[in-house]
Amino acid sequence: MGEFLIIAGLSGAGRSTAGDTFEDLGWFVIDNLPPALIGKVAELVGRPGSETERVALVVGRAGGGAVQELADSLELLRKGGDRVRVLFLEASREVLVRRFEGTRRRHPLEGEGVVDSITQERVLMQPIRDMADVVVDTTDFNVHQLRDRLLDLFSREDPAV
Repeated sequence: MGEFLIIAGLSGAGRSTAGDTFEDLGWFVIDNLPPALIGKVAELVGRPGSETERVALVVGRAGGGAVQELADSLELLRKGGDRVRVLFLEASREVLVRRFEGTRRRHPLEGEGVVDSITQERVLMQPIRDMADVVVDTTDFNVHQLRDRLLDLFSREDPAV
């Protein structure tokens, strides 16, 4: 049986920073994993002889059926007896807009503009937020503060860290 942490949240809220933090904590991290592959990863981790015990899966791209696939995958993992937790990252619309403007990257759902895309993504991701064990609002955090917050939340439960 493995231990899984699903890192989900709004684009620009810090998912990749969270993934880097968990990698530093000794987790095996897969960034930008399509939700449809979560079950396959769990199957590989659960094989006899697998040395991978703690896996953090960074999932994103809220479009299409990905949110439902993610919800279904979470339910299957939990029913399979694995320890599964969901970390959901969010931030205010204003801060997310500023972060996208600062990077000059397009929002993954961008159609009518970044503000509408953020609003649409927040609605699409609500079911995953509702399933989350931990929700972190990164509005007032820089990358170092987010890292410190995650270390505070997760390293104290692991005596090896």
